[in-house]
This record gives sequence, structure tokens and C-alpha cells, in this order.
Amino acid sequence: MAELLEKGVTSVSADTIITTTTETVAATSPQVKVPVATARIVIRGWLQVATGAATTTITLRIRRGTLITDPLVGESNPVNVSAAAGSTEEHVIQVSELVQDAADATYVLTCQQGAAGANGTILQAHVEVEVLSG
Repeated sequence: MAELLEKGVTSVSADTIITTTTETVAATSPQVKVPVATARIVIRGWLQVATGAATTTITLRIRRGTLITDPLVGESNPVNVSAAAGSTEEHVIQVSELVQDAADATYVLTCQQGAAGANGTILQAHVEVEVLSG
């Protein structure tokens, strides 16, 4: 059974604007130590978003690093919105990756609206990173 070696958690409660269909950083994890040569890192992200007018999908992504141009971890799948534009919704993502020969790691949770005709707002976000042995 894998052993939990490190854990980092970040919660953001300040509103963040999603400019129409631009990928936007919702929360950045703290830098976690990777104390072994090979580790499984599990990343969970949650956010609450008020969608902009005409938004049809929300896409959450986890990226290794702190920028929207950093490498994607896992898949990037749009999810149909479940309420009328301007309504508040919650979305969740969980991914993992095997990391080798890294001293530390940082991850970013991002959000992107699909087909939006107006800005949306990330109301709050949470990202959690666990470093597991092997």
C-alpha cells in the first residue's frame, strides 16, 4: 500500500474573472517535496463558478507548474454546464501522475468556459496535492 509522504492544500476565496473562453488559473498548489526517486502524485481540484452568458461547457485542467502553458496532467474534457448561464455550479477534477527524479512539484488548477459570450467568475477554488510512495 502506498504511503502518504507529503501533502499540500490551497483554498482561494477571492473572485477570479474568466475572460470569455480564456483558460484561467483558479488556484495554485503549494510546492510539495518529493522525497523519493519515484512517487505517485495525486491532484484534486474543486471550484465553484458563475458562468458567463451563452456558456455551454466548463473545462477544468491540472497543469504541472504555475502557468496555463505548463504541461497538462491527465485529460482535458469539457463538461456541459448544468444550469442557466450566470448560475453557480461546482466542478471537480482528480488526476495523478508518476514523477521520477524530481525534488519538488507544484500544480495549478485552471478553468475555461466553452462558447461563452461573456465573462464568468470563479467564486472559490481548492487544490490538493498528495505525494505517495511508488
